[in-house]
Amino acid sequence: MTDRGLFTDSDFSQKTALWTRSCWVVVVCALFVLGVMLASSYQSHGQPPLRIQPQRINPNIASMASLVRLPGVGKARAMDIIHYRQNQKPKETGFLSARDLEAIRGIGPKTAEKLSPWLTFEGK
Repeated sequence: MTDRGLFTDSDFSQKTALWTRSCWVVVVCALFVLGVMLASSYQSHGQPPLRIQPQRINPNIASMASLVRLPGVGKARAMDIIHYRQNQKPKETGFLSARDLEAIRGIGPKTAEKLSPWLTFEGK
């Protein structure tokens, strides 16, 4: 063992190893925090946020901008709803319930159930 001032070689090696591990822990934690921040940023920019107490939306008359505010409905699905109501659904009845939306490609029972509290079918 050689003497390096106050530390021996084994003390120096242990302190270096401890310092290296500590740096890696800090780097991994920083990357984790950065990943969480990026993920939350992506989620918040992916779809316009709903209000805490949203206005209920009537899918029989709603615009695309209104439809994309619904949970699970993006631009493509909103366009599908508009296209379906213009070309497939009888104009006099329209959509009568959230279950009627299941006729649209990509909207199944689970999505219709999730949309139900956000929809209204009164008035045209």
